[in-house]
Amino acid sequence: MSTPPLPFEQMRPHPSADPGFRLDPNGCAVFRVDGHHVDVSVRYVTEQDRTDHVLGEDSDVLVFVEVDVAGITVGRGSFPAEWVNPYSMREALSYAVREAVEAAERKVDEMARELAEVRAKREQKGAK
Repeated sequence: MSTPPLPFEQMRPHPSADPGFRLDPNGCAVFRVDGHHVDVSVRYVTEQDRTDHVLGEDSDVLVFVEVDVAGITVGRGSFPAEWVNPYSMREALSYAVREAVEAAERKVDEMARELAEVRAKREQKGAK
């Protein structure tokens, strides 16, 4: 005995799409990368994205990554991917994470240098 086919076909997300990581129903995930708190979100490409990035497929998404240090976002990254292609999703995640972590580390280094300069100036004024 066979069952009749369903009257609809799932298109997005594609049933076979498994990028090797899991997203919650809002398209978000949290990772820890090299000790950094990394927030990941995925959303379908908008018309503005298509114009800005010359993306065109209905299955295109953007993978966004933010790195927080002490509750402050110090690095961001993003990369387009094809939702139905697990390899593309993993590559986009990897690229966006790397971009965000590198940006975060540069920003924190910059902030530490600026803080050191402020402290040195304060000490010079106090010594006079």
